[in-house]
Amino acid sequence: MNPLQKYFRKPAIYITLPTGGEYYPPGNVRFDNGKELGVLPMTARDEMMMNTPDALLNSQSTVDVIRSCVPGITDPWSMPTIDLDTVLIGIRIASFGESMDVNVTVPTVNKQMTYTTDLRVMMEQIDKTAFNPNVAINSGLTIKVKPMSYRQLTNLQMRSYEQQRLVTQVGDAKLTTSEKSKQFNEIFNTMTNITLDNMKEAILEIVAEGDVITDRAYINEFVDNMQSDMANMIKSHLDAQNGIGKIKPITVQVPEDMVKAGAPSTFETPLSLDNSNFFVRRS
Repeated sequence: MNPLQKYFRKPAIYITLPTGGEYYPPGNVRFDNGKELGVLPMTARDEMMMNTPDALLNSQSTVDVIRSCVPGITDPWSMPTIDLDTVLIGIRIASFGESMDVNVTVPTVNKQMTYTTDLRVMMEQIDKTAFNPNVAINSGLTIKVKPMSYRQLTNLQMRSYEQQRLVTQVGDAKLTTSEKSKQFNEIFNTMTNITLDNMKEAILEIVAEGDVITDRAYINEFVDNMQSDMANMIKSHLDAQNGIGKIKPITVQVPEDMVKAGAPSTFETPLSLDNSNFFVRRS
């Protein structure tokens, strides 16, 4: 045994996942205390990874840091995104403490200020409503879905970003109106396919008049041939359910001098868990 082992990092806090560990592949989450997961502080290597722009492009660095700091999650790629904010806040608290300084712009006066927020309070306010997997289309047809995984989210973001980049390129290109129209149609078709692929991946099974269908080929064929109102019902359900587990906007108290200058006494602002600032060590 390494004689220095007693100096190794130890869990700084324990977190409870909004999913309670459901929707993970078997064996991909191992709890420490009941339904809690221990969170270790980041190592020096972890901090460098989270502050290297090139390493953040495909989210691999985030996965590596979660694996390092939350060893109870053996494959972070398979983690439901419902649990993502809780895990990232847990790593931030374990590494840098419970408070965090946030730079915000005050409305009306349009001035910058620094506000200190309590991350433990923020974590407690996260919506932990149980994910509802059932989409009842009608009395004879029910679709069972699962939350989006971190890999699925990353792939969706990368594919969507690429198509948005192509839209800009086509718009700026010296092409005829007909050529631009053709390329825009191709981009639109690709975006439609991205949405449908995401829906196919979200469906676990379909119960049709008592029969349970889990065959992927049958499910994919169903998605390609279902009516648009069915697709809209599934998409709306997924959009609402995937909002579970997200952090709420923070309420900022405005200094008295800015209030006298016309600013509101309080205002809400979203907190970004962007790696470039959320995992920066404050001096």
